[in-house]
Amino acid sequence: MIRQTCGSLSHPDQNERTLDVRRTTATRGGGVLRILFLSVCVVTASGQLLGGNPASGAEANADSGVSSNIHRQLETFRWSFGRESDANFDDWPDGWRRSRGHRHPQYVGIAIAAHDPAFEQQCQNLDSAVMRVWPKLRKQFSGLPVLPPSIADFLVDRYLRVDLDGGLAMVQSAKVNTSGLYQYRFTARVTTQGLRHDHARVEFVFYDASGKEIESHATEPVRGTTAWTKLVVNNVQPPPAATEMCVRLIVDGAEDGLEDIRGSIGFDDLQIEPFPQLQLVTNEPLGIYPYGRTATATAIVLGLPTGASRVHFRLFDVDGNEIKSQLASIEPNAASSEHDEAGRTTAPPTTKLDMQVSWDLPRLPPGFYQIAASLEGQNLSSLATETTLAVIEPLPGDTSPGCFGWTLPTGDRLPRGGSHRDINTSEIQTPRNDYHERISPRELVTWLTQLGVDWVKYPCWVAPDDNQQANRVAEIFTRFQDNEIQTVGMLDQPREDQVPLYDLRSRREVVASQLFRDAKIWQPLLEPVMTRLTLKVRKWQLGSDQDFSFLGRSHLRDSINNISIGLQGYGQPLEVAICWPWSEPPLPESETSWQAVCRSGSPELTADELDAALELHQHQQSQSDGPDTWVLLDPISKTRYDRDDRVLDLVLRMATVRKHRVEAAFVSNPHDEDHGLLNHESRPDVLLLPWRTTAQLIGNLRQVGSLRLRCDAPNIVFAAANRAVLMVWSNQPQEEILYLGENVQAIDVWGKTEKLPVETYENRQVHRIKIGKLPLFLVGVDPDLLAFRMSVDIAQTQVDSLLGQIQPIDVTFANPSRDGLAGTMRIRGPEAWSFEQPSIEWELLGGSTTNQQVEVVLGNNAKVGKYELALDFELQTVPPKRLTVYRNVTVGPTGLELKSTTRILDGGQLRVEMEMINHSDATQSYDCMLFPQAGRQYQRRFITIEPGQTTRRDFYWPDGAQLLGGTMLLIAREQDGRRILNYEIPVHQ
Repeated sequence: MIRQTCGSLSHPDQNERTLDVRRTTATRGGGVLRILFLSVCVVTASGQLLGGNPASGAEANADSGVSSNIHRQLETFRWSFGRESDANFDDWPDGWRRSRGHRHPQYVGIAIAAHDPAFEQQCQNLDSAVMRVWPKLRKQFSGLPVLPPSIADFLVDRYLRVDLDGGLAMVQSAKVNTSGLYQYRFTARVTTQGLRHDHARVEFVFYDASGKEIESHATEPVRGTTAWTKLVVNNVQPPPAATEMCVRLIVDGAEDGLEDIRGSIGFDDLQIEPFPQLQLVTNEPLGIYPYGRTATATAIVLGLPTGASRVHFRLFDVDGNEIKSQLASIEPNAASSEHDEAGRTTAPPTTKLDMQVSWDLPRLPPGFYQIAASLEGQNLSSLATETTLAVIEPLPGDTSPGCFGWTLPTGDRLPRGGSHRDINTSEIQTPRNDYHERISPRELVTWLTQLGVDWVKYPCWVAPDDNQQANRVAEIFTRFQDNEIQTVGMLDQPREDQVPLYDLRSRREVVASQLFRDAKIWQPLLEPVMTRLTLKVRKWQLGSDQDFSFLGRSHLRDSINNISIGLQGYGQPLEVAICWPWSEPPLPESETSWQAVCRSGSPELTADELDAALELHQHQQSQSDGPDTWVLLDPISKTRYDRDDRVLDLVLRMATVRKHRVEAAFVSNPHDEDHGLLNHESRPDVLLLPWRTTAQLIGNLRQVGSLRLRCDAPNIVFAAANRAVLMVWSNQPQEEILYLGENVQAIDVWGKTEKLPVETYENRQVHRIKIGKLPLFLVGVDPDLLAFRMSVDIAQTQVDSLLGQIQPIDVTFANPSRDGLAGTMRIRGPEAWSFEQPSIEWELLGGSTTNQQVEVVLGNNAKVGKYELALDFELQTVPPKRLTVYRNVTVGPTGLELKSTTRILDGGQLRVEMEMINHSDATQSYDCMLFPQAGRQYQRRFITIEPGQTTRRDFYWPDGAQLLGGTMLLIAREQDGRRILNYEIPVHQ
């Protein structure tokens, strides 16, 4: 029997505590307690408490996190396997049925059992005692029933137990009515004992009016030995055609076919709990808005709860800052649907709304946004939901295809799950199995084009008799070609009902190497679709993106060659690709017959690891062309890393791809909940726009190097014949001042474009660039100007500390253009430096390099350390271009490194520790004098440093606190040499 309540199950811990009290009471002997139990039975019988009455709404809703007002009229279905579930005392739940067959043998024991058999026996003993005195009690109390109520039935907690014996099990409840007005929360408690191969799970199943199963949702599987665990499947929306639902309990074996011959599983407290639905939709179903188009958000309430009076809309930017909010009053829809007694909708689907409220969002700049809606009213807890959208605009650059793309594992069937916020709970939760909605070929291609997808892997294993699907795939491929989307046909696995035709031993063999094992089987089955599609697509991948089943196969070259020939028999010559893990070296060309290899691994490689792996991969293929290289670039885990780390990692790996000879780079499943770009509704997730921005800006450019910036921020330069992009980022906020051209724009990873104004700084034109952790793309930069900056270098990274003597500095730079170029160069340094010829005129042919030597003299007060030289260039172009390039030079003896530390000691003394490290091959000796602030006597030390050695000397001053915050000057004169080292030492605590 099904107990129907008006709310949710109370917490299992509370139930267990109650049972503990009952068990403790029952174990105490004595006539007093027996009399107490008899009294309870009499009161219980007279009050009819043993009839299985529903729990009150307040009690049921205590654990749900949603107000009782919402649940007041909603029916909850619960199976707890107590006496009310077994009216005929056969230890089998009423209305349930078990599956019988080869995999589900009758000898597997399934029956209702007590959680505590000893306690059950004690209760049954009490029942026997009551039975003996019952006739006497009836004589004294004429209103008592003929038979006494059972103490065991009232107190003993039971569950459904499965005892394994080399077989599997599946049992199913009776069907109950469902309604499309509500979303459902399914809970169950499961325990396992001694499982090695098998696992237990619970399914929540929907049926249509004809009794056909149309959708199921499963909990996480439970394995091994596990204490009672509460499993939850949250926010399940019934499919549109669903009229009934049920619960299915499953014990299944391992994928390799092994099954347990010992072990047990327990199921208890199964519950299906309804909630009103609050849906949030927009006028663009996939949430992509071209800049300038008005976005409208609509909140739809199904099963409108009592007391709801308004919807609170809120709009947030990518950082979670609230931009705008709106309170909208609820007026029930005049076309509200009607329902029969079972809760099924009787009105047409188009009128299946209790109410809807819309909000026109303000005009939004490009970026990622979240919209939240909550249902509010008197005595009503908030029922909330949210959705996302992205505003995009065309990004600058040419229209030639890039190298970045997606794999679409489900083809044109996009996940379109609900958008409800999960109920707060600490139990093991299973995401709902979102249904898939087919999108038209035109909409699919438009959507992919908007998002900058230039390559697509598309599943093409169509059943030979499915002409409709074959025609649809052919139409999609035609549209891909018309929009210059490079297409890869993916032969991953056949349709489910076709798998038995391929003579596989188990489900684990549904992989490419086994499916293509026998040409006599696969060729006739693939011939119809391949005949049609090979005229449109030349590139074909055998297996899914993580299918490494060809690894280790003998005679692999011949096997792939035979498969390729078999597929080519239906059309033009094909280019075949297989998948290969990073952990395995690629095969030499002499052992390959495929035209492309898709490399991937788990976990994802970092940008540096990917760089090294591609470098090694190309080195191993440097002697020949070899197969083309494809890679998978999946985002790192959402659950393990924060947003900014995920964005930076993805963008840097995409940038690394453009450094190497990689033909294509794919996201293997854009809808993946943890590693994807889209959410469960196929709407934008937070990494979608960073992927799109990067793909469109650098997808057809090559990585050519980097600039040396004054702020030392890491950066990468991408360039083509007439276009360049500078990507820059920094762990700490920084600012860089430099000139990059006349029409420079800054684009953040969210696709927002800002024109960089030109301002005057030190009598020259510059751009002021704000740099942060997330990459910033600078577009519209002058490619020749950028290349010229990158070519400037100084041959001498170190100038000797020969004070008053002429020393050379060689400056090299190149003319990156094809035409001749002339100009002037002026060098600027510290005040203590003087240049014999600070300004030099030069002239260069196209593509040539020059070396300009400048003579410098260090003054007597020139100090040891690292200094910045400014190289001012004026290029004689139309109009003239002026730019400044900065390069660092170190002053000091070659091979000598100076370090110093200061510290206030106990007693107030200041200790200055000097450390000299000799990296040269010759002994160095210095007469060192350390000068404190004015008014104090200097101290002197003689220091000799042997080759490869480190020498330390300490200096001490009393009243060290007076010297804090100042600077000391160390003058070190080389013994028997011409060097004088002036070295400043800041005094710190």
